[in-house]
Amino acid sequence: MKLWTLAEISGELATAPQISSTPGNNLITLNDKSLCHLPYVFPFTDSSGSPWNAIGTYEGLAAIALAAQHLNAGDGSIVPEVAALANNKCGVKFNVAAFDTALSESIAVDQIIQITDRTNAQAIANGGPADDANVLLRPPCVIIGAARSAVTMPTSLISGLRGFPQISPISTSPALDDKSQYRYFARTIPNDDGTSVPLIARLNSGSGDDNTGAKDESESWGVNHLAVLYVDDAYGNAFAQGIVLAAKEMAPGMQIETFSLAVNPDDAQIQRVIASMAESQYMYFFAILASSYDEIMTAAYNAGIAGTGKHTWLFSDGVGSEFTGRDFTVGSPLERAYRGTGTLSAQGGMPGMKAYDALVEGLRELGQSVEDKEYLNSLLPNQGITNHTDVTDSDSYLMTPGFVAPFLYDAVISAGLSACNLEMNHNTTDGNFALSGGDHYDAITQSIVFNSETGTRNPKSALFTLVNFVDDPDASTSDVVQFKSQETDVFEFGAWRSLQPFVFNNGDTIAPPDLPETEVDRNYIPAGLRAVGLTLCGVIIVLSLGFTVWTKKREKIRIVKAAQPIFLYIIAIGTLLMGCAVIPLSLDPGVVSMEGASIACVSVPWLLACGFSMTFSALFTKTHRILTIMRNAAAFKRVKVTALDVAKPMICLLLANIITLSVWTGIDPRSSKTIVLQTNRFGKATETEMLGVINLGALLVAFVEAYLARNISVELSESAYIMKAISIILLVCLMGIPVIIIAQENVSATWCKSM
Repeated sequence: MKLWTLAEISGELATAPQISSTPGNNLITLNDKSLCHLPYVFPFTDSSGSPWNAIGTYEGLAAIALAAQHLNAGDGSIVPEVAALANNKCGVKFNVAAFDTALSESIAVDQIIQITDRTNAQAIANGGPADDANVLLRPPCVIIGAARSAVTMPTSLISGLRGFPQISPISTSPALDDKSQYRYFARTIPNDDGTSVPLIARLNSGSGDDNTGAKDESESWGVNHLAVLYVDDAYGNAFAQGIVLAAKEMAPGMQIETFSLAVNPDDAQIQRVIASMAESQYMYFFAILASSYDEIMTAAYNAGIAGTGKHTWLFSDGVGSEFTGRDFTVGSPLERAYRGTGTLSAQGGMPGMKAYDALVEGLRELGQSVEDKEYLNSLLPNQGITNHTDVTDSDSYLMTPGFVAPFLYDAVISAGLSACNLEMNHNTTDGNFALSGGDHYDAITQSIVFNSETGTRNPKSALFTLVNFVDDPDASTSDVVQFKSQETDVFEFGAWRSLQPFVFNNGDTIAPPDLPETEVDRNYIPAGLRAVGLTLCGVIIVLSLGFTVWTKKREKIRIVKAAQPIFLYIIAIGTLLMGCAVIPLSLDPGVVSMEGASIACVSVPWLLACGFSMTFSALFTKTHRILTIMRNAAAFKRVKVTALDVAKPMICLLLANIITLSVWTGIDPRSSKTIVLQTNRFGKATETEMLGVINLGALLVAFVEAYLARNISVELSESAYIMKAISIILLVCLMGIPVIIIAQENVSATWCKSM
C-alpha cells in the first residue's frame, strides 16, 4: 500500500484524538506526535448531485493524499526539499479529509464554518465521541481550497478571521491579495493580473513582460481588438479588469471591450449579450465562464460570431473538459462553434518534465493498488448519497492528473514545509502560516515563488499553455465528431514557445484578421459609364477625321472656301484632341496601375486645354477676320486680311496654354490619388475619390466676337451660327457648374462633367 502512513494515522485518530498545545500552529497532538489536518474543500458533485470531475477533483484528492504520504515518509521523489524533512526530524504528520461544495457558495461557507468551529474539536478533546463526523471536523492546520474565486473569497475570509490558513490551487481573483481581509490566504497559481500577461503577449505584443530580455519564439497573432465575455462575479470581474490593465501596459494601442453575464444567465440575457458582442464587429473573443457554454456558443453561432471560419474564441481555464470526449453531429452549430477554439491556463506541468512525470506515475500506482483505491474511496464525501463509482470505476480514473492535481500537490507541499518549519522552530507566528518555510522551492508546477506580502504565486515562476480543440480522428466518424485538446504553445520564463501550429476555426494555421474585411467603395468609374464614354469618344474621333477629309476634298468649292478651310482644319483638330481626352479620363486604378493612372492624369489637361483653345480660338479668329473686313468696307477702305494676320492671337493663346501646362507639369504634375472621404468605426476607409481638373480656354472672347458679328449680312455668313453654338456651350457651362459643385464627390458625375 503506497498510502500506508495515512492509513496508520486514520487508525490512531479513531482512538486518541487530542488538541494541539500550540494553537498558533493548529496542530493536533497525537501519541506524542504533531498532526496537521488538511481538509480538502472542493466540488465533487454538481447541483443535481451527480459526480463532477470537469477539472479533476477526484484526481486532486489522490494528489493531496500522495503529497501527505510524501511529507509523512520524507519522500523527495517529486519535490527534493521533502527528503530533508526526514533528516531534520520534522515530527509533524499529515492526514486528509474531503468536503463537497457541490458548486455552491452557500454550501462551501457552511462547511468552512463547521470546519473552523473550535468547539467541535474541543468536544473531542474533552472526551466526546470520535465518530466519523467529528474526525472530519478536527481543527485544520491548513484548509486546501476552494476552486472558484467567488467561493474562495468568503471561505478564506471566515477561515482567516478564525485563525486558520487556507491555500487555493486555482482561485485567481486579484482581490484575494488584500491581506486586510484575507490574512491567512495563499495560492499556488498566479492571480488574474498575472494570467492576463501571457494572454496579451499571445494576442498582441509577442513577448512577456518580464524585463529580462526573454525572447518570444512564437509570433503574436497581431490582434488589436478583443471582446471579453465574463461571468459577473468576483472571479470574472477581476479577470476582465486584469486583461484591460495588462493591455494598457503591454499593448497601449489594443482596444478591449468587456461584456458581462450573470452567474446563471437565462436565455434572454445570453441573447442580449451575444447581440451586443456581434455589434462590436470584433473577431476575437476571450470568455471567462463557469457554465452555460453550449447555450452561449449556440447563441454566438446564430448571431454569426462563432463557427464562421473568421471568428476566434478562447476560453479561460474554467472550461475544463467541456469540449472533449463529447459527440457532436457534423455540421451542427456546436460542432462548428467549438472547432478551432482554445483555452489559456496555468498548467501544473507537461509530459517530459521530471516532477510532472513523477506525479503521473505516482497517481497511476495508486490506481493500480486495490488498498490505495479503497482508502481514497473512503475519503470521498457524501458516502451513501453520491454514486462516486461513475468516476472511480472508469478506465481513465488516475491515469492522468487532470488540471487541478499538480496545483493541489504543490499546495500540500507548501503547507507541509511551512508546518514543519514552524514546529521545528517552536514558532507560533501570527503571520502567513502557509508560506513560512514553503515559499520558494522546486515543485511540479516549475519553481514556486510566492509573493511574501500577498501569498500569491509570482507569474514568472508559473507555466501557462495554450490548448487548441481540434478533431479527434480516432473518435470521429462521417456523422459524428469528437474534439481533442492539444497543446500548441507554452509560456515559460516570461516568453511564448511554440510546440505546434494553432488550428483556427477555418482550419488554417494563420491567424485571421481581428476586424471584418472592410468593403471599400473606391469610387472607380463604372464599367457601363466607361463604355458609353469611350463610344462617344470614338464618335468624336470619327467625325473629326471625317470632316477633315470632307473639307480637304471640297476645299475648292465656293461655300467651303468661304468658310475658310484652314480654320475648319484647326477646329477639327481641336475637337479631335478634346475627344481623345476621354481616353485618359477613363483610366483609373481600377483598370491600370496607380502609376499608369497618374500618367493619364497628366495627359488630360494637355489634351483638353490645347484642343479647347484651338477650337474656340479658331472660331474667334474666323469671326474676327470677317469683322475686320466688314468694318473696313464700311469705311470704304480696301484691306487684305490673311489667315496668318488673324491667327496671331490664336497662336499666342495656344502658346500661353502650352507654357502654363509645361510649368504645371514640371513643378506640380497631376497624379492619381486616393483620398479617404469616409471611415468606419475602426478608422478604416470605406469611400474614396479620384481627383481631376479641366483647363478652360477662350470661350468668352469667342462669344464676344460672335456677338459683334451677329448682324453682318453677307452671302454665306456663318457668324450668327457661331454665336448660337457658343451661346449654347456657355449656357451649358453656367448651368452645369452648380451641379458639378454639388456632385463633386460622385465620381460618375465628375467623370461625366469632364467629358
